[in-house]
Amino acid sequence: MATIIQDIIIPEKSSECSEWISYFKKLEEKFGAENAKTIWLKTWQVNGSTASCTTRPDFNAFFKKQDIDVTNLATSAVASAADLGGSIMGLGKGITQVLTYGVPIVLTAVIAAILYAIVKVSQNTSASDVAALTPQGRVANLLK
Repeated sequence: MATIIQDIIIPEKSSECSEWISYFKKLEEKFGAENAKTIWLKTWQVNGSTASCTTRPDFNAFFKKQDIDVTNLATSAVASAADLGGSIMGLGKGITQVLTYGVPIVLTAVIAAILYAIVKVSQNTSASDVAALTPQGRVANLLK
């Protein structure tokens, strides 16, 4: 049976996810946002850490708006898989951002470095140096 303190029902391990959200809202109403976070997190640590709520994107989104992170590495991956918007194979949005921004930036830098090297080499190279790289150019150099 759930414990009730000042008209607030404290969720138990078997409580629904919506009860955890309602619990936070009641705490916030009675004690303010910062105190509600502290109380809620302590209750979650004792009663909710085994709850399957952390695999639900709507649950995680609500508490993220409250600046509370209830996920850990394993549950975060499962939640990301459930919320496919912007995630790749459930690995999370961080990888998506790396692929979206990091890869093109790195490729652009590599191409720029190659072009810079080509320009530098071409400034110090003459036509006879390039011709010496071909079999005909090598023969011409031998006949000199």
